[in-house]
Amino acid sequence: MEHMDWKHSLREAAGRHSSRRGAFSAGLTALAVVAVLVFNLLLAQLPEQWAQIDLTGSGIYNISDTSREYLAGLEDDVVIHVLTNKDTLDTRIVRFLDIYTDLSGRLSLEYTDPTVYPSVLSEYGVEADTIVVTCEATGRQESFDISDIIGYDMMSYYYYGTYTETDFDGESLLTSAIDGVLTGTTRTIYETTGHNETAVPISVGERFTRLHISLERINLLTDGGIPDDCSLLIINEPDEDLADDELDMILEYLAEGGQVIYNMAGELVDLPNFNTLCETYGMSVVDGIIGDFVQGYQKNPTLFFPEVNTSVDSANNLMSNSMILFNYSRGFTLTEPSRNTIKVQSFLTTSSDCYAVVDKDHMIQGSYVVGAVATEEIDEDTTARLTVYGADSLINSDIYNGFSNVDNVDLFIHSATVGFDDVSAISIEPVSLLTPTNTITSGGIWGLLFILVIPAALLIYGFVRWMHRRKL
Repeated sequence: MEHMDWKHSLREAAGRHSSRRGAFSAGLTALAVVAVLVFNLLLAQLPEQWAQIDLTGSGIYNISDTSREYLAGLEDDVVIHVLTNKDTLDTRIVRFLDIYTDLSGRLSLEYTDPTVYPSVLSEYGVEADTIVVTCEATGRQESFDISDIIGYDMMSYYYYGTYTETDFDGESLLTSAIDGVLTGTTRTIYETTGHNETAVPISVGERFTRLHISLERINLLTDGGIPDDCSLLIINEPDEDLADDELDMILEYLAEGGQVIYNMAGELVDLPNFNTLCETYGMSVVDGIIGDFVQGYQKNPTLFFPEVNTSVDSANNLMSNSMILFNYSRGFTLTEPSRNTIKVQSFLTTSSDCYAVVDKDHMIQGSYVVGAVATEEIDEDTTARLTVYGADSLINSDIYNGFSNVDNVDLFIHSATVGFDDVSAISIEPVSLLTPTNTITSGGIWGLLFILVIPAALLIYGFVRWMHRRKL
């Protein structure tokens, strides 16, 4: 009997222990569930930029420091109205808008489906599938088509029947629109015609538009000279010379505080009046096409990377590792300007192992300037600027489309607007959706090392090891 009681007591104790262990496990499970729920609730309150990691190969959700710093300084409330059906909108655009809006407490985001509320289109004076940015404090609005955010290669469609995405431009469009409703600043740039110039590429013109700058074309002789509203005159790759009257117009415009950018033609043409313009401001054009045998790309001396001096304001937007690529450039040297009030500085130069080549029998070695700016203070509020580049390849679409990691257009836009004190220094390139390429600025000894020396050393080492193992 006592033996049976002992067994019964043991079973009861085991049961109580099992019950306590089960209760503990159940409590622990419940606590874990509650913790997960609370954690998810907390995550739901986090800004979109922290809650999700950008795993896209292009990094379309990585907002640039330029936009972050600009948005951090907003003083007025801005509303982003998305006039489309959110359910049919590209999910990348939806997420981007969430991340962008979270960057400032001054930004708010509203979706309105115009098929449900058609009056919203007449309210803002736009079509469906548009993003409208408004600021109540300034009473201004800016808008752009949603279809402008993702670019496509139309040639791919024409040839292959498929659309190839090229870039994502959401950040530039939004930041530009916000700046537009807050500042209201507009300027006009004119590019000359009549000298067989190359038109400024459309994509560069669009970059000016983002800065609220319009780009117009003008013939100085037939249109009556340089307009009063001209903030900058661009002369892009002329291969015919200025008339004497045109030269006088430009010199007078500069003497009164005007601003000019002259991109030389990358060919051997005789342009004495253009040369006089440069010499007046301390730049003497040399004969020949520049060939840089140190900074040439893939041993091509006429396609080269000039050295950049970022201490000059025309190039101070660039980083130490920024790359500028020139092709068939003219060169010049710095000389004494015509007036001691003119200051001239170079910011793009070749290496010392460079030649100005006229033909195979006429090559002059030296270090040449391919980018410089001359400034003259007219009064305490006005400074004239003449910026000269050795070639229009700085903004040639073949260059920046073929080498997506060069900073040519950034440099050009900055040098064109650095003299405008009322234009926000906002220059944001679209994010490329194409496969990136890597450009090596100089091969030289490194190319020899990685292409020949290291592979040869590995082969020799492998052969020696193989022979050694055979003997064993």
